Amino acid sequence: MAELEGDVAIEIRDLWKAFGPNQVMAGLDLDIIRGETLVILGRSGVGKSVLLKHIIGILRPDRGSVKVNGELICQLKGKELYKAIMDMGMLFQGAALFDSMTVSQNVGFYLREHGGHTKAEIQDLVDHALEMVGLSGTQDKLPSDLSGGMRKRAGLARLIVYRPKFLLYDEPTTGLDPITAMQINELIVQTQEELKATSIVVTHDAVSALFVGDRLALHENGKIAHIEKAEAFMKIDHPTIQFLKRTMTEDPRVFRSEMGHD
Repeated sequence: MAELEGDVAIEIRDLWKAFGPNQVMAGLDLDIIRGETLVILGRSGVGKSVLLKHIIGILRPDRGSVKVNGELICQLKGKELYKAIMDMGMLFQGAALFDSMTVSQNVGFYLREHGGHTKAEIQDLVDHALEMVGLSGTQDKLPSDLSGGMRKRAGLARLIVYRPKFLLYDEPTTGLDPITAMQINELIVQTQEELKATSIVVTHDAVSALFVGDRLALHENGKIAHIEKAEAFMKIDHPTIQFLKRTMTEDPRVFRSEMGHD
């Protein structure tokens, strides 16, 4: 587990965002420590994914600020924004693979588009990324040939192939059976350990949250209502947190320890 002492990599202050009458951010404040995995929990539809899109610059706030490495992401455009988010990668909820491309082409897309590597170098990086996520031998398959869990892993390979310093995960275990979901959790931990990145995981899955997270945060009513280290978070006397706790059948930290990650 990452030590939480250190500098603030992402600083969010007084963030407001509404879509029509739906106020999804209402003065949200959040600091994310460099090198940690922060899990943001909350009910579906409260704006957790919207927060990720502000961090990566896809959305702009109605009010407030988002700083990454001290740079105001919300004020940047064009090439300046692109340069600021080059070290960020996001795994979208549906993996967002291109249906007409093979797995290898999907994973290597970013490297081909942005230059700086030969075809042989790109293939080596793609092969390594696929090996990391347990998809060796799928290079020539199409996304339609893959199961839901395999597509999620292919999306993760595309995320890590260029070794970003910030990893953003949008509901990485949604729609997966418990065994496949735990495989994805394990890959998130492995990826964190290899890349030494700063990771943000948005989920409503308490098992996943406890397995991967250094700190857990509750997003509710447009704000971060609580944020604590994982063990302390689950002891907070709050109805949403206690409901999440009741959804768990076994403490995933036991499994994580057995896998050698503590």
